Amino acid sequence: MKYENLNKKKQLYLGIEILRMFFAFIILFFHCRNKTIYNQTFNKNLSELVDLGLTTFFIISFHFSYNSFISKNINKIKERFKRFLIPYIIWPIIIYLQKTLSNFINGKNNNILFKCLIYQILIGNGIYIILWFSFNLIFISLLFINIIFITKKYMAFLIFFGLMVILISSSNKYYKFWDGFNDIVSFSIRPITNTYKLGLIGFFLSLLKIIEKHKTQKYLFLCIFIILLWLGINNDYFKRILKNSFSIFLFLIFASIPFDKLKFNIFTLIKQISRYTGGIYYIHLLIYSLLKQYISFIISSGNIFMCIILYFLCYFICFIGSKLCKHNILKYLFI
Repeated sequence: MKYENLNKKKQLYLGIEILRMFFAFIILFFHCRNKTIYNQTFNKNLSELVDLGLTTFFIISFHFSYNSFISKNINKIKERFKRFLIPYIIWPIIIYLQKTLSNFINGKNNNILFKCLIYQILIGNGIYIILWFSFNLIFISLLFINIIFITKKYMAFLIFFGLMVILISSSNKYYKFWDGFNDIVSFSIRPITNTYKLGLIGFFLSLLKIIEKHKTQKYLFLCIFIILLWLGINNDYFKRILKNSFSIFLFLIFASIPFDKLKFNIFTLIKQISRYTGGIYYIHLLIYSLLKQYISFIISSGNIFMCIILYFLCYFICFIGSKLCKHNILKYLFI
């Protein structure tokens, strides 16, 4: 019985790991492609796909943190924050030092760069824009944990705050409010309301154990229906709702694909490749920037083939880095 449960758990996680790998590559491709060789429609659709991937990542993250949070498992909670905080703090410092050295060599002023580093540590944007995602994860995780530890009726409070967030974020005044701030601040903080909603969705999916009770076919039609609705609606707020809904069903579909029926076991291979999706996300812009600066001929094409090479280069760096640092907290820079 335990063996059967283990196989089921592997099946569920395998689909989600494949989804994570796919979106990790899509994000890398979005950031590192040569926009000029693709038409406007392609670039717009790719941007929508990236947004869908980030939405799905938020749901996945909070879904798998639910049990640790409600059980008040201090060790697992600490592990979660180490996983987020180590790359969140150390990668920007590394980038700051690299750019400071470059500015020194080229005789440039470094004052603005230090100010950006302070912004980066405080709100996840300034030097390394992609860490806005980590800032949102950390902020909402802290908020959830505080509510859970303060009161036994944590779910009622989470739902109440969720309703407040929906009311606030559904108003045009919310977006106009952020127009008064510079792009560094608004880009990182404005998505917090949506991240809260996605965190709550992830919690509910875990609470209901929904991915363990249903099958793929039940969600496929809903996904198609939501896509059709999304294509026919112009209102940005309702499009956001549909996109969040689509992310939920995408998560459920990939969690329900019956990989246990495959004639060969690919679980170990997928697990090994997907282990470094976090690290690839953290370093892909840094590696791309360095290659562009020092050996630009390698990435000059900016096509999808170049991005595939870059993906596996980042994978190789994360693989080596995690092995070298496997006995200390620096391993979180690469996983």
